[in-house]
Amino acid sequence: MAQVYCDIVPQANGWVFVSDGIQSAAYPSYRLAVEAAKAHTERQTGKRRTFIFRQQDLKGGMLEIGAMSQAFEQRGTSAGVGGRK
Repeated sequence: MAQVYCDIVPQANGWVFVSDGIQSAAYPSYRLAVEAAKAHTERQTGKRRTFIFRQQDLKGGMLEIGAMSQAFEQRGTSAGVGGRK
């Protein structure tokens, strides 16, 4: 099974994801970009690939965010939208 990176990176007008060398439209928040990237990868599941989510660190390197994005989802689910119940 091929591994494909899906990078979440900041842009001047928001956040984008890059997968297979193709950049998405800009999203106003990191969370929306991650959700769009996950939806994109779910549509690609029939191609026998494993997606690895990464984000850009302050020095320009890429860090895997698989566990971090799952924790982010759990916080978002329990706190509701915008951190309010």
